[in-house]
Amino acid sequence: MIFGVSPTKDAVVIAQTTGSGETFVIKSITSIQFQARSGDDLTGLLRRLVALFEPAGKRRRSTIALLGSSSGRFKSSIEAIKAEAITEVAAAESGLLVVRVTAASLKRILGCAPGQKWQARAGER
Repeated sequence: MIFGVSPTKDAVVIAQTTGSGETFVIKSITSIQFQARSGDDLTGLLRRLVALFEPAGKRRRSTIALLGSSSGRFKSSIEAIKAEAITEVAAAESGLLVVRVTAASLKRILGCAPGQKWQARAGER
């Protein structure tokens, strides 16, 4: 199973997939809402992520494709960066491999045609 994880400033969106490599199917999409006002908020997020990742780790080795924080002109919020770090901690606690993916690399990873947007290609796959 591959978990596609995209942290934002107020939620961690997780797409659970079945299949591998070239062919996969999105099994479910979960949005975990959170606030990053205190350590308790982040601890709560960590618990929810570990609970979501744990069952997958027991069946077989799963991977987390983590959409990394943006830099440059469209920088990620502090909350999204915190959620990204908490996701990595949850993956480590669950024994899952994390593969970092950047928005810039999505076109190449998905095999987009010249000028094709990654979102359209992801929908095709």
